[in-house]
Amino acid sequence: MLYSKAAEYAIRAMVYLAEQTEGELIQLKDVAEKEDIPFHFLAKTMQILSRKGLVRSHRGPRGGFCLSRPPEEITLYDIVDPIDHIANYDEICILGIDVCSDEAACPLHDDWTKIRAQIRLTLEGKNLAQMVGKLEEKRRLVKEKGLN
Repeated sequence: MLYSKAAEYAIRAMVYLAEQTEGELIQLKDVAEKEDIPFHFLAKTMQILSRKGLVRSHRGPRGGFCLSRPPEEITLYDIVDPIDHIANYDEICILGIDVCSDEAACPLHDDWTKIRAQIRLTLEGKNLAQMVGKLEEKRRLVKEKGLN
């Protein structure tokens, strides 16, 4: 897997919020239930996203979460990096070797450098609005072809 379960949950929760009416507060328990995400795990993840300014949270009986910016302005990189610290991938050797750099490269260093760059470009190039659009298209195709 390219990213952690927490990052997957964060993406799913953010896509769910992006599918809702702009500014509508969605309770965390509803997100957890609809997306089949453990509530406490999701709560911690959403705290991180809130601190990064990606979502707004409101307390109280009518509280909940909503996106803090339009879905077109939130990339997958914006979501995944605070969870998995993708910016630090440059410092991680794919083979787990302590010293791995351009000067002292492991056998996969050059390949991993290219893969990291492509992962980052992909995540930076996809926003929540695009994800919602693709999911709607997928759901339509699944329904149309009776694949559910």
